[in-house]
Amino acid sequence: MSHGFEKIRGVVKRELALALAEARDPRLSFVTLMDVKLSPDLHHATVYVSALNEEEEAETLQVLQAHQGHFRSELARRMELKHTPELFFRIDEVEKKAQRLDQLFQQIESEHPH
Repeated sequence: MSHGFEKIRGVVKRELALALAEARDPRLSFVTLMDVKLSPDLHHATVYVSALNEEEEAETLQVLQAHQGHFRSELARRMELKHTPELFFRIDEVEKKAQRLDQLFQQIESEHPH
């Protein structure tokens, strides 16, 4: 991707993280924005988040989708883009996968010490 595209992605990520931090809904207090993936035409943004409590991930996604219009409006207000991307929220699975790999490595190490 071009430098300009990556710059836009970074600004979208930063501004959405700020909007999320300023959200008044207490159910979003422990939600962290992890990454943003933009479509090449900038019309869609997949926003990857992590929730402090895994049991509340489904509810967190519902709350984020319910506030999607607010976050998109905030993004439009904060940025000067020709088109504000439609936002799609997803739980970031990278951390979970890394933790699972770490557990597997620890298990292998305990079963087969050097």
